[in-house]
Amino acid sequence: MLSTRVFVQACMVLALLVSPISADAPDFDFRKFLKGEWSVEKFTVSMASSETIPAGSGTYTFKEEKETENLPGFWTPSSTESDPDEPEERIPVSVEFDALNTGNFKIGEDLENLFSFYFQPFNGPWISHGEWNGESGGFYQFNVVGSDKFTITIYPHKDKQDAEITLFSAVRVKNYREKTWFEKWGSTLMMLGGFFLWQRMKGDQGRPAGPGATGGPTVEDKKNQ
Repeated sequence: MLSTRVFVQACMVLALLVSPISADAPDFDFRKFLKGEWSVEKFTVSMASSETIPAGSGTYTFKEEKETENLPGFWTPSSTESDPDEPEERIPVSVEFDALNTGNFKIGEDLENLFSFYFQPFNGPWISHGEWNGESGGFYQFNVVGSDKFTITIYPHKDKQDAEITLFSAVRVKNYREKTWFEKWGSTLMMLGGFFLWQRMKGDQGRPAGPGATGGPTVEDKKNQ
């Protein structure tokens, strides 16, 4: 006969088996991290007044290239026009790797190098920094905030008048697939099945034994009939 403790332990094991497993990998892989679609917001921060102003938005999309293990993709800026028939602009992007977390981020029709990256752990978060070769130039810091978010902060050169800090804040766009029937209800049904089985065994344990369980009537019982 199963005890309540054993039943609870069995249900816990079943729940673990049918639940999604989520665990942080011990080593960071920038290629795996960046793959997918990202919603990006751009802000500028005045160094004189500290005023933060929205400066645009868009979407980065990266797909793995199995032949080279690079991440080609495109940048799609959000349209500022109200015309729904305006064609969507897509700017080519290519993230090319020299090693696991080292390489170059290229953009534009000619795929010019926007910045080179080398990610290192800094007491927890993974960060890359170096020269920013964009239109304004400067020094960048790419900060992996979490598994689904990163920021890029661009600091201008000191000799630039009326300089502004540029901040890109990106969040992963999650495309949820439709769950299978078992993924939706499997754990619930297994828990209910275990509960009813336990109730059945508990009821059998407390039910009075029938005549067959005592070996039938005795000789004395037959004389009194």
